Amino acid sequence: MAVVSIAFIWTLGVAVVERIAAQTAVAQRIEQAQGRLGQVRERERVLTMDVEDYSRRIRALEARLAPLRGRTDRLEREVASLRERLSQLTRALDEERTRLARARSTLARRQALLSTRLRELYVRGTPDPIVVLMESGSLSSAIEAVDLLDGIARRDADLADSVSTYADETRRRRDDIAAIRADVARSAARAEAAAAEAAAAKAELEAQRAALGDVLDDRRELLASVQSDRRQIEAETRGLEARSARLADTIRAAQGSGTQVTTDPVTGGPPSASGLTWPARGTLTSTFGPRWGRMHQGIDIGGASGSPITAAAAGTVIAAGWSGGYGNLVVVDHGGGISTAYAHNSSVAVSVGQSVGQGTVLAGMGTTGNSTGVHSHFEVRVNGTAVDPLGFL
Repeated sequence: MAVVSIAFIWTLGVAVVERIAAQTAVAQRIEQAQGRLGQVRERERVLTMDVEDYSRRIRALEARLAPLRGRTDRLEREVASLRERLSQLTRALDEERTRLARARSTLARRQALLSTRLRELYVRGTPDPIVVLMESGSLSSAIEAVDLLDGIARRDADLADSVSTYADETRRRRDDIAAIRADVARSAARAEAAAAEAAAAKAELEAQRAALGDVLDDRRELLASVQSDRRQIEAETRGLEARSARLADTIRAAQGSGTQVTTDPVTGGPPSASGLTWPARGTLTSTFGPRWGRMHQGIDIGGASGSPITAAAAGTVIAAGWSGGYGNLVVVDHGGGISTAYAHNSSVAVSVGQSVGQGTVLAGMGTTGNSTGVHSHFEVRVNGTAVDPLGFL
């Protein structure tokens, strides 16, 4: 590496460290936003499934309710018709009872009158035509008197027969109407029971449908709210990613216009990784890439607390100290646009501007910052952009 003055390195280091710290903060916010976005998307998925499930259950209830509503309507119309028929029969029965009462009254009067005449005839005896002739004074008058008496007797007999016949007919009509009315009343009772049963079943299903409708409305409101949150978080994430890209450009500019990495002339990909060594001994516990709904920008190497963290290649320390979620952070610029970062250290053994060789101890392994256990978080950045370190080791 070319020799540069300590003052230049310090100035370059401060500028790059400030920008790396800013990009680190943005990266942490992106990770947080991606984590929130993952949670919101999962909640949106669950709510969408809930909405579909409740909609399906409501459709099933509607399918059961449709014939039940039709049956209830038919039964209610049948009950109304039977009640009207029963009312008509009741009125007809009352009329027949009134007619029967009048017929009985008329028959009683006629029977009393007939009885009186029969007693008179019995007391007086059968009229003798000769006596009638003598009393009348002429034959023609006697004949008229006898005919008159016979006519009165026949009319009385006919009247008695007609009244009796009318009374019998009225009784038959009353009995027939009473029988029909009883049958209609039984039919009305059965129809009312069926209508009540159908109405109860319909009411129960409609109550279930209303309850499901309320839950569905709540789920739709929640889904709309979650979708709004998701759109806001996606917009926020896009803004943060754009800001991160701008900061990466700024870091590249701060490292110098002549330090851009060229592509491999054979593969057209990033430069060969043969120049870097593993920064610590331990177990690879996490790789580069998406993790827990967000981007993990390096690899994690688990080991013992305080175990040495060494420089992956020779270079100049451009950051050494506390850096937010990274905890104690060391960043080494290796030239050619390549830099490495070592985070979550328990201690720091170098300072900004210090030149280090490959294998120089930079720090002790720890769990500072946003860390879930003792490990070394190792990043490789090309022109300020994090890339997979395994391609360089």
